Amino acid sequence: MSASASYTIKPVSTSAQARDFYQLKRKLYRDNKVVVFPLKSMEKLQLDTTRHPFYQHASREMFVCYRKGEIVGRIVAIKDDLHNEQHNDRVGFFGFFEAIDDQTIVDALIEAASDWLRERGCNLIRGPVNPSMKSDFGVLVEGASEPPMIMTGYTLQRYQDQLEAAGLTSIKRFFAFKYYADLADEASSRWTHLSSAKQKILKRYPKLDLRTVSAENFDKTMRDVNELGNKVRSRGWGFVPLTPEELDFMIKNLRRVIRYDTIHVAYWEGQLVGYIVTIPDINWALKRARGPFDWIRMLQMPRLIKKTPYGRVIALGVDDQFRTKGIAMLLIQELVENYTAFKKWEFSWVDEANLKSIRAIDRTLPLLKSRVYELFEKSI
Repeated sequence: MSASASYTIKPVSTSAQARDFYQLKRKLYRDNKVVVFPLKSMEKLQLDTTRHPFYQHASREMFVCYRKGEIVGRIVAIKDDLHNEQHNDRVGFFGFFEAIDDQTIVDALIEAASDWLRERGCNLIRGPVNPSMKSDFGVLVEGASEPPMIMTGYTLQRYQDQLEAAGLTSIKRFFAFKYYADLADEASSRWTHLSSAKQKILKRYPKLDLRTVSAENFDKTMRDVNELGNKVRSRGWGFVPLTPEELDFMIKNLRRVIRYDTIHVAYWEGQLVGYIVTIPDINWALKRARGPFDWIRMLQMPRLIKKTPYGRVIALGVDDQFRTKGIAMLLIQELVENYTAFKKWEFSWVDEANLKSIRAIDRTLPLLKSRVYELFEKSI
């Protein structure tokens, strides 16, 4: 525990402290019309070391900061052993960071998390991640005027300056791009050209087979997608593979909200060589679900999810051996052409070092940059 004359920082050890921890964000953003608050049960699950499989290879400590008996800040220190094994480093993370507009409080929260991580052998603190880069992460530095899509974060933009003032440095930027569907696209010269190109590619490569996922093969397909995705993303910055337990956890949760006809895969002689995975924007539904309790809002969710006009492309990948065959373009066109219920699509996350992928997608769809997130770190 750290303390000064004006504040006290404590590890969360009581139900009252836990309640304050989760309530702080709602307090800080209560006048913000854009932010989307998650169901409290799902928010707590992200930090549940018993139920969430992430904590089979990670540990964490939740901290709250009080001033004159009032909650003014929170942070979670996270040590992911699988990340450090994968990258052969000693990085510690911080996440779920929120604080009032007081640099003293921000400094103290970062120091509390740093101390906890240093005691466990870490020499660097990086974040924010909630609780890892497999979920939402980063400080929102551009694009605060529109609601975030599912599994993407929304933060106060002042955190950028305050984390830098606390001694952290921006080390990585990630982008979200959006595409607005328009019936005029079908008549545009670009779309006509792409439709023609699609037929030529399929004729040139008769071994290529495009498929849509079904309820019956969803689990098996997602396991195959994860296996290929681990190969495709293995060289990516900060990459950590999903464990079998995390994959099963993800599949179980996706089944509740997924629309099978928004997941497309490409096979070459029976081998999976490409995929595109989209999930409906549950945040759109969350923003419209009314009621003081989770169970009341949850009763409304199935109906609202069916109505959401937005989708987020969370995964797009092609086997390295097949990248030159136009498979990514085919998968994108297959998705947008065959699913007209979504009026807006978001492609995220895109590492700033991988913008060439966006340029390739932009040849298929006219994309607009919608949001920018930054990660920060410092030695400890």
